[in-house]
Amino acid sequence: MAEKLAILGGEPAVRIRDPERWRRPVEREKELVCELLDQGFVSGSGTGLPREFEEEIRDYVGCKYCLTVDHGSTALASAYYAVGVGPGDEVITPTAGYIGSYCGALHMGARPVFCDIDPKTLLMDPEDVEKRITKRTRAINPIHMNGNVCDMDALMYISEKYGIPIVEDAAHALGAEWDGRKIGNVGHIACSSLQGSNPVGKPVAGGEGGMVMTNDRELYERQLVYCHLHRAGVTEELTLPEYEGFDSEVLGLKWRAHPLALALAKVSFETLEYRIKKSDEVRERIFSSLRELPGLEPEASYPKAKRISLFGGLRIIYKPDELGGLPTERFVEALKAEGVPVKGMGFPYMEHLRKIFREGFDLWGRERGPLGGEFMGLPPFKPYKQGDFPVAEDLNGRVINIPFYIEPEEEFLDQLIGAFRKVVENHRALL
Repeated sequence: MAEKLAILGGEPAVRIRDPERWRRPVEREKELVCELLDQGFVSGSGTGLPREFEEEIRDYVGCKYCLTVDHGSTALASAYYAVGVGPGDEVITPTAGYIGSYCGALHMGARPVFCDIDPKTLLMDPEDVEKRITKRTRAINPIHMNGNVCDMDALMYISEKYGIPIVEDAAHALGAEWDGRKIGNVGHIACSSLQGSNPVGKPVAGGEGGMVMTNDRELYERQLVYCHLHRAGVTEELTLPEYEGFDSEVLGLKWRAHPLALALAKVSFETLEYRIKKSDEVRERIFSSLRELPGLEPEASYPKAKRISLFGGLRIIYKPDELGGLPTERFVEALKAEGVPVKGMGFPYMEHLRKIFREGFDLWGRERGPLGGEFMGLPPFKPYKQGDFPVAEDLNGRVINIPFYIEPEEEFLDQLIGAFRKVVENHRALL
């Protein structure tokens, strides 16, 4: 006999409400923070713990250079400066993305150009990227959303074909890999975030902060001069002839990370591989079970990708045609009644439908900027509208988001998977 759905008066399938058992090592955090406080080291970069942390990340990723900054968005802004983005340029970024991924370029006077997504992985679609390249395209911005890795082979091919740098947003993906190489050691320059605290903060979390990783000495030095005022030894690090004679104030911006934040991030980094391993096991158990059910398709990964799941949650594509046309909203309502901790439907942001891209925007006042009339060689901005990105817009109404877990309570996963199965098997009662 079929179980009665909770939304129709039955008992909920999920009875454990706070299943995560993993806890961050707070005493270790206190130890490192107190050491810095005792030393009076509460400001500075290029030496001590901040330099040690950069070297640890560099060695872990396998890249040549790692530079810490105060936020993930400023990491990306410094990367856009490093690759030469400026007024009148264009940067291609996915519409199912995030404003922090491209706002650094926007404020430099560049125009974001959105692209559609792959219907299986929900990530930037390389074919659509290539269609949107113009003579003004200065950077391509893949976002490894939720730790899932974009098709870096296809994107690097496009990059080489057109001579356009790849600026990766790896805020969710520190520890992920493409073809055996860690993200940060694949494209031209990759940026990560240290925001929040584990288990739900970024993969390596220090409250606030960011990092940039590259193998290109020129890009590294351009970042140094751009935003690392008074970094210890900065003038000794500058080897390019155009920086000869610079002093320690370089170009004046001070976007360096706070040492106390990096102390927290250093502790977070110590547990990263363990958390990746455990959360991978949980994700695969959930996804393998849901793949057996009609109407549900967990987000795919490319064959060469080794994704992680330590931020943003897990995404499941709902297929109403396989369940009698049951609307997504009704299916999600039933899941929630069963106790499934659905984080929401669709993508957090559809960038092309933000007000500034639907109507244009006078960025600097007096009719100046890349989202208005003709600007620095850019033609007048053409506002986006509903229907411009059919794949992303369709999926925005069919993607179900649930949390990731590291060490959930023993019975929780059985209950969670059982709740999905219960709703699928009894979906006719909801029609």
